[in-house]
Amino acid sequence: MNYQPLPSLRTWLQSTAVLTVVAGYTVLLLLNGVLSELQRRQQHQRLVQSLVQRAAVVQLDPAPLRSFGLEASLLAVGSAQKPRLQRDASGEQWLVSRQLLQLPSGQQRWLQLRQNVTSSLEQQRLAQLLLVAAAGLSTLFTALLLRPVIRRGLLVPLDDFDQQLQTLEADNLGEHLLDPQLQPQELRAIAIAFNNLQQRLAAAWRRERAFVDGVAHELRTPITVISGHSQRLQREALPASVQRSADLINAEAARIADLLRVLRDLALIDSGRLQLDYQSLDPDDQLLLAYESLSANSNGRLQLPQPAGELMPSLWADSARVQQCLQALIRNALLYSSGIVRLQTEQSCDGLILHVIDQGDGIAEGDRSVLLQRFKRGVNSAGTRGMGIGLALVYELMQVMQGELLINDAEGGGADLQLRFRLAAAGP
Repeated sequence: MNYQPLPSLRTWLQSTAVLTVVAGYTVLLLLNGVLSELQRRQQHQRLVQSLVQRAAVVQLDPAPLRSFGLEASLLAVGSAQKPRLQRDASGEQWLVSRQLLQLPSGQQRWLQLRQNVTSSLEQQRLAQLLLVAAAGLSTLFTALLLRPVIRRGLLVPLDDFDQQLQTLEADNLGEHLLDPQLQPQELRAIAIAFNNLQQRLAAAWRRERAFVDGVAHELRTPITVISGHSQRLQREALPASVQRSADLINAEAARIADLLRVLRDLALIDSGRLQLDYQSLDPDDQLLLAYESLSANSNGRLQLPQPAGELMPSLWADSARVQQCLQALIRNALLYSSGIVRLQTEQSCDGLILHVIDQGDGIAEGDRSVLLQRFKRGVNSAGTRGMGIGLALVYELMQVMQGELLINDAEGGGADLQLRFRLAAAGP
């Protein structure tokens, strides 16, 4: 059975409590009216019975009854009538009944008794007004009292629970457990379940991290051996078909080695063990180093503009990781575009930007956030080899260096991938 979610638990609890109080006082008000009316009629019936008994013995004198708000009269003809409320011309209200009686002479007459109940009804209305006022005060008091109760017993524990969830990271799972004894009784089971979930996730994360570290370490040696032997075969005079196989083995070994390095770096980032050597770096030197590393295999597509006349400020980062990020972006641009790939520096208001600009089809808006996730590839990557972790690694390395990776559209078409860094502190 499906239930509609409540828009606000606090509002629902307060509304329910207030409505309960109002409903309780409403029932009490109705019961008070019914019981008061029943009591008046029973009292009137007792008066009638007393007068009937007295009239059967002595002659009934109605004069003394008027001082008690009673009017009694004997009618020769009539019919039985239960007590009924009537209003006269002056606005007073009377309870009127009629009953057959036997006179001492043996004759039968109808005794009609009219009882003035105006004062009684006014007292009843006053009591009802007081009850309504008490209901209003009780409702207000209940609403005011529920606010601190709900806040202390529900909202504060849930806010603490939310803050615990917000601060959870992969590397601190199981370190910030909730104390069930400090929670309300209704939330203790949730706190215990949350702690158990944290501990299970922490154990699973440690196992996964150990597995990745172990795989990256154990595969490094055989990949190095394969690469060394393939390079030795490449240096020997071999038939063309064997030479092609040696080249393919060497290329695939290098690709697997790169993949292992990426997985190793991701594992270090996840565990918070990535060591960075922050330095004050010249941005033009960083572009030049990346250009010299990759220009030979770019078929002339990689272009580095002449340095600007004005001196650019230094950026604050790890040189090896900056080169890793730049080269990953350049390789992607060379692989997924067919035109020129330009490198460029730019100073922003609060930092420094390194641009890698291509002349391809660009990156669709919907693909940009996907490409920054691990093992995710965009729609334009069909037909090309890749694991979908290159941009994800760059994105996470930039976050570790307190920088940012942005994907924008380049002027005239293509993609503009930007590495945004903090500026280095000014020297003396």
